Amino acid sequence: MHARDRLRGAREFYDRHRLRFHLLSFLAGFAFDAVAASGSGVDHAVVIAQQIAYLSIVGVILYIDFLREARPGEMRMPPRLERLWEYRSLVVHFCLGTLMNLYSIFFLLSASLSSSIVFVVILFAAVVLNEMEDVRQHGVDVKIGFFVICVFCFFSLLIPLALGHVGTVPFLLSFAATMAVIAAFYYVLRRRLGLAELKRRLLLPALSVSGLFLALYWVGLIPPVPIAARKLGVYHRVERHGDDYLLFRQQPAWKFWESGDQTFLEEPGDRVYVFASLVAPARFDDTVYMRWSVRDAAGAWHSTDRIPIHFTGGREGGFRGYTYKTNCAPGDWRATIETNNGLEIARVSFTIESTPPDPQRVLVVHHG
Repeated sequence: MHARDRLRGAREFYDRHRLRFHLLSFLAGFAFDAVAASGSGVDHAVVIAQQIAYLSIVGVILYIDFLREARPGEMRMPPRLERLWEYRSLVVHFCLGTLMNLYSIFFLLSASLSSSIVFVVILFAAVVLNEMEDVRQHGVDVKIGFFVICVFCFFSLLIPLALGHVGTVPFLLSFAATMAVIAAFYYVLRRRLGLAELKRRLLLPALSVSGLFLALYWVGLIPPVPIAARKLGVYHRVERHGDDYLLFRQQPAWKFWESGDQTFLEEPGDRVYVFASLVAPARFDDTVYMRWSVRDAAGAWHSTDRIPIHFTGGREGGFRGYTYKTNCAPGDWRATIETNNGLEIARVSFTIESTPPDPQRVLVVHHG
């Protein structure tokens, strides 16, 4: 009896602090994955298997939840399993937290940092919304939207890996695969649940999230993973010696937060170099573009060049290359690495200032 009292007290404590437990479980998924997936690339077999396992666990739990909430008498479990089933949300949040950590790592590798951070914040907010009583009473199950985002991210990584390039076709195939998962969910539930219930609890959140993700992709707010920029900087000179690149910069070393000479002091005859190191999985064979743009007096950006860079993936240190321009006008400039359909991978902004020749100028050398 004493043990039962302790168990009942623990259950009451859990019920009082349910939201905190779920948020901690979500964060635990983040922390676990940061350690478990350390050093593993997006194409690592263990990472792919981990995603499939977690998506399957969440999918099965959501499927059973649908049936049991719509038809309380169905799918009854033995008493011990019923007691464990009360804590299924912790498992769901742990799996979703782990998955979103994986995806946020890959997104945050891109220089499009603001869109990646916004994406992660939206996901974390969805966990909070899912626990609000008003949301639950209206039948909006945020976990369905959460699950669809994870499925979308999974295919957005897997299909480009299979095809060896990014672009519109891989993305549309990823979107179609996500729609297929939603359709499969709908098909297996349609035989047992009413259409109105499925529209409200499955199709509405699933299609809303899918549409939002599609819109974010088309306006360029989702980085084109699995390509990422490890380095993108502005330099006075770039030299290649075998497999090594020498990067010459004028800015002092203490300006460690700058990517090379982002305040570029241009003497007569200087070239402006932009060096890039791109990371992509093995068997990737694709072309990206470096776009040079200058800002006019009204603040509008104008493209001056769009230079193709063909690269192959799989190299541990990343694929490295550079472009340069001569006789650049003073002012604000930026160089953007983008895919063939214009999605941004990375960007560096810099300012060019004209300066007279300085015989005492010293350029510091770094290895690229």
